[in-house]
Formats: sequence, C-alpha cells, structure tokens
Amino acid sequence: MSTKDVELQLEAEDLARTKRMIEAIVGGWDQLTWNELLADDVVLSLRLGTLDISRISELEGCGGDFQVAGQKQAKHLLNSIYSDLRKDLSVTTEVISGYHVILLGKLAARKAGHDVECLPVVMYMALNSERKVQEIKIAIVDLQTLADAIRNVPGQ
Repeated sequence: MSTKDVELQLEAEDLARTKRMIEAIVGGWDQLTWNELLADDVVLSLRLGTLDISRISELEGCGGDFQVAGQKQAKHLLNSIYSDLRKDLSVTTEVISGYHVILLGKLAARKAGHDVECLPVVMYMALNSERKVQEIKIAIVDLQTLADAIRNVPGQ
C-alpha cells in the first residue's frame, strides 16, 4: 500500500468519523444541554427577513436579522425560539461535510387570522475540534426575491 493510499484511507476514515459525530449531535440535539452543544465563543445569526417574530415574546422589538456572540447570549436566544423551531420547523435535507452541516427545511409560520405559511429555511452549523457548535446561522429564504434576482441577471 502506497503512502498516497494510506493518506486517502485515513482521510476517508476521518470524514466518516466526523459525519457520524455530526449525525449523532443533530440526532441527539434534544438530549444534550446547551452547555454540551455550544462552544463558549459560539456565534448565532438569525436572518428572518420579513417574518413576524413578535409572537415569540422574548424577541419582541427585535428586527428580523440579528446576531449574538458567546454561549450565554446564544443560550438565551435559543431558549427563546427553540420551542417554536422544534414545533414548526421540519428538516427535509441534511448536507454534511467535514465539521460543517447544512439543514434545509421549512418553517410553518402561523399568522393571526391567516393560514399557515410554509417558508424555506436554511440552517448552517460549524463544529469545532471539541465537537461543540462554533457557529449557527438560521435564515429564511425569500424565494420571490431569489427568483426576481435570477430573472434580472444581466444578459439573460
């Protein structure tokens, strides 16, 4: 077996181990505490666009796009929105590569006096070498804006 073959085998084993680790974290999210999941210097970003988040009492008065840094602030924000995310978010696709995971899904946004609107959501997480979440980004994807941008590409 050549050195190149050994390197490729070790790399494949490392990727498989990392994939299993991330799948275990994502699968066991509800069984772990925020202290077990989040790195001390975690950064959490929410890009909710025009989604009305006033129904989440802890976030009243906040805009749709904001960021917090540090475990204490991230835990506070996650505690404020987690029950709604857990209840209203369905994940349809997982993309795992190295220490990174992207979850694609939809959020059932309930509006007073209106039907439920399903909004596309992207969630990105990066883990550190200690298997803790270093970065989380949760974003509502505005498909109309995306479609308009594609239609208006110069030369099209």
